[in-house]
Amino acid sequence: MLERLVSYDSPAPCTAPCTPPPIVFRHRPPPAPLTQQTAGEIARRLATVTAHPRLAAALTAASFTGGSFQQLATARPGDYDDAAASLALHDRARYTDGCATYGVPPWARAFLKAAVCFARLAPGQDRHLLAGPHDRTHLLRVAEAARLRPPQPPVGQRTGRIQWDWRERQEAQRYDTVLTRHQSPPSP
Repeated sequence: MLERLVSYDSPAPCTAPCTPPPIVFRHRPPPAPLTQQTAGEIARRLATVTAHPRLAAALTAASFTGGSFQQLATARPGDYDDAAASLALHDRARYTDGCATYGVPPWARAFLKAAVCFARLAPGQDRHLLAGPHDRTHLLRVAEAARLRPPQPPVGQRTGRIQWDWRERQEAQRYDTVLTRHQSPPSP
């Protein structure tokens, strides 16, 4: 249900006003579309395991954007537009797909609205809509408690623990292979 929550990219929030265009997945595949049943199950699981609006909204956003923790941490309260049903995530260094706006499905809007309210009410939290710099461990615990895990390796390659970065490592290996092919001198 989560594509790439743990990641090695390191986007930073934009410091100037930024109005990102709609997402175009150039450097990674889009997340698998969620069925209504799956979306309902995600919402039910999150409501069961946490009452923390920011953590629940972060996992909700990760499920429909495919965003990594670092991307989620760039979102500010003004990046969610309830009227347009959109969420902006920032990546000014273009580690993944650059700054982009994602459509928010109807089932996820309540989670994001709650996170916006929380960010505005919580002292010192107004900078972060979905995740703060020290939320990674908490986010992974909530994801594990809700059984929202990324795809796992084949049975023979599993270590017994959830491998949060398996998909990321696969993507990096494919990218390295492509680079190696393009950098190798042609055969005579």
